[in-house]
Amino acid sequence: MSRSIGMRQRDGFSLIEVLVGITILSVVMLGLGGAAALGLTQMAKARQDLQYSADVQQVGDSLVAKGWNKVTSGSQTIRGRTVSWTVTTLNPKSQKVVLIAQRRGQANTSVIYQDTVTLYLADPKVQ
Repeated sequence: MSRSIGMRQRDGFSLIEVLVGITILSVVMLGLGGAAALGLTQMAKARQDLQYSADVQQVGDSLVAKGWNKVTSGSQTIRGRTVSWTVTTLNPKSQKVVLIAQRRGQANTSVIYQDTVTLYLADPKVQ
Protein backbone atom coordinates (compact mmCIF):
# COMPACT_ATOMS: atom_id res chain seq x y z
CA MET A 1 0.00 0.00 0.00
CA SER A 2 1.44 3.34 -0.89
CA ARG A 3 1.05 6.45 1.16
CA SER A 4 0.40 9.85 -0.10
CA ILE A 5 2.86 12.58 0.83
CA GLY A 6 0.32 14.50 2.96
CA MET A 7 -0.55 11.53 5.17
CA ARG A 8 1.86 10.17 7.71
CA GLN A 9 1.53 7.20 10.00
CA ARG A 10 1.05 8.00 13.69
CA ASP A 11 2.85 5.66 16.10
CA GLY A 12 2.87 6.21 19.91
CA PHE A 13 1.87 9.32 21.82
CA SER A 14 2.68 12.94 21.23
CA LEU A 15 4.65 14.96 23.77
CA ILE A 16 1.50 16.87 24.80
CA GLU A 17 -0.39 13.66 25.53
CA VAL A 18 2.46 12.33 27.64
CA LEU A 19 2.68 15.59 29.62
CA VAL A 20 -1.08 15.66 30.24
CA GLY A 21 -0.99 12.02 31.39
CA ILE A 22 1.92 12.67 33.77
CA THR A 23 0.19 15.77 35.16
CA ILE A 24 -3.03 13.88 35.85
CA LEU A 25 -1.11 11.00 37.42
CA SER A 26 0.85 13.45 39.62
CA VAL A 27 -2.31 15.15 40.89
CA VAL A 28 -3.89 11.79 41.72
CA MET A 29 -0.76 10.58 43.53
CA LEU A 30 -0.51 13.82 45.55
CA GLY A 31 -4.15 13.41 46.58
CA LEU A 32 -3.58 9.82 47.64
CA GLY A 33 -0.44 10.80 49.56
CA GLY A 34 -2.32 13.55 51.42
CA ALA A 35 -5.17 11.18 52.25
CA ALA A 36 -2.72 8.57 53.52
CA ALA A 37 -0.93 11.13 55.71
CA LEU A 38 -4.25 12.33 57.15
CA GLY A 39 -5.32 8.73 57.80
CA LEU A 40 -2.09 7.98 59.68
CA THR A 41 -2.50 11.12 61.79
CA GLN A 42 -6.06 10.19 62.69
CA MET A 43 -5.01 6.65 63.57
CA ALA A 44 -2.35 7.99 65.93
CA LYS A 45 -4.91 10.24 67.63
CA ALA A 46 -7.36 7.36 67.96
CA ARG A 47 -4.63 5.21 69.51
CA GLN A 48 -3.88 7.94 72.07
CA ASP A 49 -7.58 8.20 72.93
CA LEU A 50 -7.84 4.44 73.33
CA GLN A 51 -4.78 4.32 75.62
CA TYR A 52 -6.19 7.20 77.66
CA SER A 53 -9.55 5.47 78.07
CA ALA A 54 -7.87 2.19 79.00
CA ASP A 55 -5.73 3.95 81.64
CA VAL A 56 -8.75 5.59 83.26
CA GLN A 57 -10.68 2.31 83.08
CA GLN A 58 -7.78 0.49 84.75
CA VAL A 59 -7.71 2.91 87.68
CA GLY A 60 -11.49 2.80 88.04
CA ASP A 61 -11.55 -0.99 87.96
CA SER A 62 -8.80 -1.23 90.58
CA LEU A 63 -10.76 1.06 92.91
CA VAL A 64 -13.99 -0.90 92.42
CA ALA A 65 -12.07 -4.14 93.05
CA LYS A 66 -10.93 -2.84 96.44
CA GLY A 67 -14.55 -2.61 97.41
CA TRP A 68 -16.79 -0.48 99.52
CA ASN A 69 -15.28 1.29 102.51
CA LYS A 70 -11.73 0.27 101.52
CA VAL A 71 -10.96 3.07 99.05
CA THR A 72 -9.23 6.25 100.17
CA SER A 73 -8.45 9.41 98.22
CA GLY A 74 -5.24 9.32 96.22
CA SER A 75 -3.62 9.57 92.81
CA GLN A 76 -1.69 7.50 90.31
CA THR A 77 0.39 8.23 87.21
CA ILE A 78 0.00 5.93 84.23
CA ARG A 79 2.02 6.52 81.03
CA GLY A 80 2.63 10.10 82.13
CA ARG A 81 -1.06 10.77 82.79
CA THR A 82 -2.11 11.75 86.27
CA VAL A 83 -5.34 10.24 87.57
CA SER A 84 -6.47 11.40 91.01
CA TRP A 85 -9.56 10.50 92.97
CA THR A 86 -11.45 11.72 95.99
CA VAL A 87 -13.76 9.62 98.11
CA THR A 88 -16.86 11.05 99.75
CA THR A 89 -19.13 9.09 102.08
CA LEU A 90 -22.70 9.78 101.06
CA ASN A 91 -24.33 7.75 103.81
CA PRO A 92 -23.33 4.79 106.01
CA LYS A 93 -23.95 2.38 103.10
CA SER A 94 -22.43 4.16 100.08
CA GLN A 95 -19.46 6.16 98.84
CA LYS A 96 -18.91 8.43 95.88
CA VAL A 97 -15.53 8.22 94.11
CA VAL A 98 -14.68 11.06 91.71
CA LEU A 99 -11.78 10.35 89.33
CA ILE A 100 -10.10 13.29 87.64
CA ALA A 101 -7.89 12.34 84.70
CA GLN A 102 -5.59 14.76 82.92
CA ARG A 103 -4.70 14.56 79.25
CA ARG A 104 -3.10 16.77 76.64
CA GLY A 105 -5.11 18.23 73.82
CA GLN A 106 -4.65 16.73 70.39
CA ALA A 107 -4.85 19.87 68.29
CA ASN A 108 -2.91 21.94 70.83
CA THR A 109 -0.66 19.77 72.99
CA SER A 110 0.14 22.63 75.36
CA VAL A 111 -3.46 22.60 76.65
CA ILE A 112 -4.22 20.18 79.51
CA TYR A 113 -7.78 18.89 79.80
CA GLN A 114 -9.35 17.31 82.86
CA ASP A 115 -12.02 14.67 82.52
CA THR A 116 -14.17 13.52 85.43
CA VAL A 117 -15.53 10.03 86.02
CA THR A 118 -17.86 9.35 88.96
CA LEU A 119 -18.13 5.92 90.57
CA TYR A 120 -20.46 4.86 93.37
CA LEU A 121 -19.53 2.11 95.80
CA ALA A 122 -22.10 0.57 98.09
CA ASP A 123 -22.15 -1.89 100.93
CA PRO A 124 -22.96 -5.27 99.37
CA LYS A 125 -25.01 -6.15 102.45
CA VAL A 126 -28.13 -4.17 101.71
CA GLN A 127 -30.80 -4.68 104.37
